[in-house]
Amino acid sequence: MSVLAHVFEAAGIATVVISSIRAMAEKVAPPRALHCEFPLGRPLGRPNDAPFQHEVIRRAFALLSAESGPVLEDHPLTIE
Repeated sequence: MSVLAHVFEAAGIATVVISSIRAMAEKVAPPRALHCEFPLGRPLGRPNDAPFQHEVIRRAFALLSAESGPVLEDHPLTIE
């Protein structure tokens, strides 16, 4: 998805990536990315926890205010 973000941004569409593997986000450097240290397959965190998932999405969308990138932020919580 990080590579597609560059394509969409070049077409004038703002993007945000939710990253599960920080090294990959660093290497591809999407315009805006929120890295979440959650188990693979759970990009929004805890299953059946809508308030937590909404918070993750809110943090990701907040990155849209960054005008230039790449921007890579870490979600403050880690889920084992």
